[in-house]
Amino acid sequence: MGTVLIVYTTRSEETKAIAEIIGEGIRISGHNAEVKRVNEIKSEEDLKGYDAYIFGSPTYHGEMITPMKQLLFLAERAELNGKPGGSFGAYGWSGEAAGRISIPWLTFLR
Repeated sequence: MGTVLIVYTTRSEETKAIAEIIGEGIRISGHNAEVKRVNEIKSEEDLKGYDAYIFGSPTYHGEMITPMKQLLFLAERAELNGKPGGSFGAYGWSGEAAGRISIPWLTFLR
């Protein structure tokens, strides 16, 4: 069984709810999932030791919110190469955050 780290940032707790649902689905499939708010990740070391990563953010004004951007900088330096990754978002109508989170996976998870 692998362990998936799900990290989210939220303003209205909707993204948290989505993160918890994703975590439950991973557990039902027989894997371990740890769901953490972005402010629990303080350094690159906090990201190491997982088998896969899923990051989530709400979209505000067409962008992911700042705490997720900061997490992506940490993730880039954490040497997560070769690890599976995914993204999700909460939004009313535009929804760009999930796509913008996934773009770094294409570069630093090769």
